Amino acid sequence: EERSGTVLQSISFSVSPGEVVAVVGPSGAGKSTLVRVIAGALLPDRGTIRFDGADARDWDPEHLAPHIGYLPQDPALLAGTVSDNSARFAKELKEDIGAIDTAVVAAATKVGADSLIRRLNNGYDHQLQIGGKGLSAGQAQRIALARSVFGNPAILVLDEPNAHLDAEGDAALIATLRTLKNDGKTILIISHKLGILPVVDKILVLRDGRMEMFGPRDEVLAKIAPPRMHRVAA
Repeated sequence: EERSGTVLQSISFSVSPGEVVAVVGPSGAGKSTLVRVIAGALLPDRGTIRFDGADARDWDPEHLAPHIGYLPQDPALLAGTVSDNSARFAKELKEDIGAIDTAVVAAATKVGADSLIRRLNNGYDHQLQIGGKGLSAGQAQRIALARSVFGNPAILVLDEPNAHLDAEGDAALIATLRTLKNDGKTILIISHKLGILPVVDKILVLRDGRMEMFGPRDEVLAKIAPPRMHRVAA
């Protein structure tokens, strides 16, 4: 519903399991706000976010949260080990530490970050300082990506996951998206890099907080992109 001063309005779309949706638009279009709302980091003042048909407000947050993996623009790593950060500090809850360690390695392996982590001093026990300092921007982003898939969530919301990645990191991300897509995960991704287009199924175009377009990748590209982007997508 439209109201003066709203950040997002007139947006309605659905995503199915196994679909990858790219959210695109100019700066200030509301892309990050949209994915934060979907991930549960923000609550909408009006409107409804539904998971399996049920209003997000009707879900027990503790039961819903493990099924959604969220990677914000800022990796938001904290003081602690790489393993602690990857596991969202689950060990602090005194859960099964052995199972957590296994899940941490599985998550890092799935996103191609296991070898990167093992090259750090002390590997998974590498100690980060306040604010997650002790890693390059690219390293932090890949570890945050591993954190987003920790626990094998069904829905992934990725805000500029390749903003700080080098060529190796970009290749690992594309491989990760293909694997997650084949696993039937529902994925929303904000990215300005064209490399993700081959794994994208649909594109949602935002402008000034409104959904300008939503549909199959090639149909939307034909309307918004120059011929060079069409060739990349193909």
